[in-house]
Amino acid sequence: FLAFEYLMNRHSRAYSIPRDSIPTPLIALYGGLAGEVLWLSSYPFDVVKSKMQSDGFVGKERRYGSMRDCVGQVWRQEGVLGFWRGLGPTLVRALPVSAGTFAVVEWVRRALG
Repeated sequence: FLAFEYLMNRHSRAYSIPRDSIPTPLIALYGGLAGEVLWLSSYPFDVVKSKMQSDGFVGKERRYGSMRDCVGQVWRQEGVLGFWRGLGPTLVRALPVSAGTFAVVEWVRRALG
């Protein structure tokens, strides 16, 4: 939300127009960009979360003893790039999803006054 609000406020100030006058295609663009910023800043945490969630619960199926252990194993086995594996498809998916979400939320906000 921070990136979206920043882009909306910046546009409003740069063109000296009220926020409600920003056209929907630009709102969607700013929403899409905000989604990209979100995933770029949080993706390594999501990788660790996903690995922990897919890990077994007991015995030989369990690979990670803790979150710290998971981070350490990814770092040792895959290096820094291991924390970014799969980012491309996520970004491709995030742009239209975030664009649509923010455009609809802004449209509803305007409709409700």
